[in-house]
Amino acid sequence: MDGVELMQRLNRDHPQIKIVILSGYSDFEYLNMSIKNRVTEYLLKPTDIDEFETVFRRLKTTLDHERLHNAEVSESVRRHFDQWLGELLRGTAPDHDTERFLPMLNEKGIDPDNLMVALFTLDGAGGVEKAALRERWDRVLDAARALPQAELHRLLFLDGGEAMVGFFSSERDIDAEAVRRQVQAVQQAAESAGATLSAGISNLCTEPGMLPQAYEQAGCCARQSVFSGPGSIFAFRQLTTERPDNLAYFDTDCMEKALLAQDYAAVRDEVDRVLNTFDAPMREYRYLDRMCLSVLFHVSLWGLRYGVSMEDVMRGMGTTYTDIYACGTLQNKRTFVLALLYAYQQELGRRRAQGHAAGSVAMRVREYVDAEYCSNTLSLESVAAHVHKTPAYVSRVFKNELGCNFSDYLTERRMRRAADCLRDPDAKVYAIAQACGYADTSNFIRVFKRFYGVSPAEYRTLQGGPA
Repeated sequence: MDGVELMQRLNRDHPQIKIVILSGYSDFEYLNMSIKNRVTEYLLKPTDIDEFETVFRRLKTTLDHERLHNAEVSESVRRHFDQWLGELLRGTAPDHDTERFLPMLNEKGIDPDNLMVALFTLDGAGGVEKAALRERWDRVLDAARALPQAELHRLLFLDGGEAMVGFFSSERDIDAEAVRRQVQAVQQAAESAGATLSAGISNLCTEPGMLPQAYEQAGCCARQSVFSGPGSIFAFRQLTTERPDNLAYFDTDCMEKALLAQDYAAVRDEVDRVLNTFDAPMREYRYLDRMCLSVLFHVSLWGLRYGVSMEDVMRGMGTTYTDIYACGTLQNKRTFVLALLYAYQQELGRRRAQGHAAGSVAMRVREYVDAEYCSNTLSLESVAAHVHKTPAYVSRVFKNELGCNFSDYLTERRMRRAADCLRDPDAKVYAIAQACGYADTSNFIRVFKRFYGVSPAEYRTLQGGPA
């Protein structure tokens, strides 16, 4: 072909190429054809070397600017694409973005109608600053993306700088073991980048609408490392129960008595009794954090009666309630809870010593009630006899120092105990009444309904148990 046909072909098939004409023709028709074919420069013979240099320096500057602009556009598109992937996982992706980016997803070999989602978490990342965490994730992502594509199509991206997500897809039926092998390969690549990843794998996703569910499944499984340690892999199909059948609850009465008695061994045994039931993977792994927080919240409220603030104890230790989430293993969560309870117990002991030194009758009365409130023989008169004061004096001091009547305090203690007992679906109401210091079941039911607004049977039903 001649020069004219060449520039026409380049303009049609390779518009990104810059064309420079060096010609002896200066007629209008040739120039016009050059303009139509987007010729960048037109040099007429004869041309000296200085003119060549000027033209090509100018051309290089143009190419550099275009290359920078294209890189910025590509980076913007990539960020928008990753943002869309995150929104797709959460079920919030706008339709116009889906229409724009779905073809890009397909180009990468990912079929939303036939994929599994894997979520990777970075072990030992608690307390790492956000910038350093993002830098670590970038290294992991680079190492993982460098892996050769194997039996499945793979797409990896960062999920908000806190986790990494992988889509695994195929034109054929997806082999779960093949997904597991690729996940292990990603973990090994992360190790080469100095990081340890735990991973969770969802069930098969057969339509885009299932992606949020698959994302939740993968996230739940990734966090099973709290039970099995760092570097674990769990697939959702492995998790067969919502929570352990033998899930225990904290005995708050036992905990209160142990704290008051400064019996740290009993506190530790009660924590271990509950946490030892979390010995197997489960779908609702969040139960573990909720149980730990529940006992800390309870102790916090209970301890206000003794002038001890859990929040003050935490400030002294430089921690907060939410730090429980950063404890990556069951053992770390146990250590966190016990450390707080020990510090709280020490502060409680110090406050009680001050109270006794001041001869606080109200505190002695309250401690006696806290220990004996389940007895149906407990009364204002029996308490007054225990502290060697008159009932009228005890009633007045109790009200002045604690801000509530003796009878109201006793009822509140018994009702909280009753509510805890009603969690047991096999416990009979008459037995609960006796355990809470009521010899007359009908009187217990009447007091309970006045306190909670519903009967014991209705309360149990509202809590999810049998009527």
